Amino acid sequence: MIKRLVLILFILKSFESFTQDITPISSYSFDSDIFYQNQIENLIKIYEQTKAVKTLDSLASLSFIYKDWETSIDYAKKAIEVNPTAERYFILGGASGFRALEVPILSSLKYVNIMKPAFEQAVRLEPMNVKYLRAQVDVLLSLPIILGGSTNKAKQHIKKIKSLNPVEGFFAEGSMHEINEDFYNAKQVYKQLFDFLNQNYSFCSLTFIKDGRRNLAYDLGRIAADFELDLKWGQCALSHFIGTYGQRDTVPLAWVYFQSARLAKRLKNTEQMNFLISKALLNLKESPDQILKSLLKELKP
Repeated sequence: MIKRLVLILFILKSFESFTQDITPISSYSFDSDIFYQNQIENLIKIYEQTKAVKTLDSLASLSFIYKDWETSIDYAKKAIEVNPTAERYFILGGASGFRALEVPILSSLKYVNIMKPAFEQAVRLEPMNVKYLRAQVDVLLSLPIILGGSTNKAKQHIKKIKSLNPVEGFFAEGSMHEINEDFYNAKQVYKQLFDFLNQNYSFCSLTFIKDGRRNLAYDLGRIAADFELDLKWGQCALSHFIGTYGQRDTVPLAWVYFQSARLAKRLKNTEQMNFLISKALLNLKESPDQILKSLLKELKP
């Protein structure tokens, strides 16, 4: 997620590196979702009566799930004022990062300035939490030095992540090379990742995904397609992602089908590729995406 801030900052001429991953963040019309609006109203009433910090957490989390980033930011801040915990800072950092991708470029810096210290505080409070460390690595790698980016600090975190969770460690290290446009070394690291999976897990055993970061499954499929590595593992991971896809996911479903179609093409399964392209196009009807439409057109022979 955070690494896609690179594209925003690239346009601002702050720095010149970007990653191969151009997957956008999904949006949601939460204003027109009556069920969501009613839930928010009910929680606000409960908070006004009880002033319970847990209700602030519920408001921040629910609005995060429905991609109502401003509301999530507001209530995460209020919860932090009552009791600053790592999880509350993490939600604040995540909501701010996602919001930065939605607003005009100059306005995005406001949210970057909320996001960065929030993730830093999450790591400070829980320095062994892999989820928080991964977010911090993406921030450090994506932001220019003038905004607090640091490859050296990112490398320190990556080393720690590898000792705690090798799969996430390999992903973090590979992402670092991608952002630096060092695609040769990125591929070497991702090869090590798939070797680790094959040595430590039976094929398509996805416990490391089920117990970890949701987007791990998408990332696995994307790098398998981008670097032509262990395509079957990539297919398995994306199938799991599609089968368990829900409101809380931030990768557009059309892009998941697109990556699956790429893998099918590499495996020379034209029938499956065409089916997956049709599924991607079907999902694009509700959220037009000209970049993805062009990419899908290029997939066909």
